[in-house]
Amino acid sequence: MTVSVIRNERIRYPSGGEFFSPSEAYPEYELGHFSSASNQVYAAVRSCLAGAGLDSAHFGEPSWNPFGTYISPGDRVFVLCNFVEEARPFTSSHVIAKCTHGSVVRPVIDYILKALNGSGSVAFGNAPIQSCEWSKVVKETGAEEVARFFERFHRNGVEVKLTDLRRHVVQGTRIGGRKLLYHSEEATAIVPVELGRDSLLEELQQSASATPRFRVLNYDPLRTEACHGPGHHTYLMSRQVLDSDVVVSIPKLKTHEKVGITCALKGCVGAVAHKDCLAHHRYGPPSEGGDEYPDGHVVLKWISALHEKAYTLGPGPLRNVLAPLDEYSRKVVRRFTRSLSGGWPGNDTCWRMALDLATIVSYADTQGVMHSKPQRKHLALTDGITAGEGDGPLSPRPVDFGYLSFSDNIAIADYINSLAMGFDPGRIPLIREALRPRDRPIADSKPAGDVQFNGEPVSISELAALFPRQFQPPREWRAILSHGPSGGSRS
Repeated sequence: MTVSVIRNERIRYPSGGEFFSPSEAYPEYELGHFSSASNQVYAAVRSCLAGAGLDSAHFGEPSWNPFGTYISPGDRVFVLCNFVEEARPFTSSHVIAKCTHGSVVRPVIDYILKALNGSGSVAFGNAPIQSCEWSKVVKETGAEEVARFFERFHRNGVEVKLTDLRRHVVQGTRIGGRKLLYHSEEATAIVPVELGRDSLLEELQQSASATPRFRVLNYDPLRTEACHGPGHHTYLMSRQVLDSDVVVSIPKLKTHEKVGITCALKGCVGAVAHKDCLAHHRYGPPSEGGDEYPDGHVVLKWISALHEKAYTLGPGPLRNVLAPLDEYSRKVVRRFTRSLSGGWPGNDTCWRMALDLATIVSYADTQGVMHSKPQRKHLALTDGITAGEGDGPLSPRPVDFGYLSFSDNIAIADYINSLAMGFDPGRIPLIREALRPRDRPIADSKPAGDVQFNGEPVSISELAALFPRQFQPPREWRAILSHGPSGGSRS
């Protein structure tokens, strides 16, 4: 187990304009460009990797190569970020509370290039929500500035490419509807991966009295149902991710209304090319075989039926009327509850889908065939410099947390991240089930022993006490996550 945590509440993201370059001449830094202003984030990422003991024999020397343990010359590396959406008036305008910041991405790519030593490739990005305006989100997060740096200054033969993995993109209209901009089934960009009975969703198929009606918000439900049925569970993955030899996730530390928290495990959704294959919830309340909202909510049932109708219809006048009505009604209802669309702890679908994807990212080959052994390494460096609490993932409240964590196992990373947020990992199915032994394990057991905290060893049991401030959970999760890992209330 390799875990390193950095915590300094005074750390802030640097402003843009100098490509998020380091402000110090570190011995191993070879790219030649420096920032005239202090860059605390670059220094913190460096310290986090050093604290993990990576290439410790050469730390402080020009040859220090922290990712050399995992990345070899010639490898194809994908850096999976969290660029969920740009700032919007009806959700959180605090992009830095819900998206990976470019100042964290920049040093990670620098050290990846060090490991590649002039041979291989690097791509970074993800598949944000279908209505995200890519040009805005990469500008607001600083990702665009990172891409410009490597276009302008990097000359060692390794391409660094910023990429939007989506094959389905829509745009909101002035009256609240949605206009399709791009929809592609292009075989060169998409790899279908069939999990069949190995999918965690299959347990729902076997236990249900009726066939579950899997849904994902704002997509045609018929396309979602076509991907999931008894003994059949298909995910439409990005070829760029599955073509990689190493995936380095840089998730944002934040809460999530459907699964509790979203970091490295839930971030695997960003590797999907067509998101209509995702099962975010099951249609209807539990009494009808669903987990979209609790029983007894008649208003939610009406709104769910309206959404179903709007997105089953093809383009046309009726769709143009129903889609804005659906969107407006959801905005009104969400002032009172987050249970709509599976945003509550009773959602028994979304965590299963996320763990299916985490398994695919590790065990699927370039053709989408699942193997018994991992086909690529998957590392995680979590960006919690500014984190998100409350009604994440789209409307979190920013927390100046000064936090980074690194692990070479994404389930262990999220276990540590949940402790840092003041949550009991055992109360979050996404994390609890990720640590359960399986034929294709993500992690075999809970972490044990010491982790590195600001460069010093501390036990797992001591770690939670170093984070006395508990994050505000999503509204519907407060009764479950309102107590810390020790079982006592935390202020």
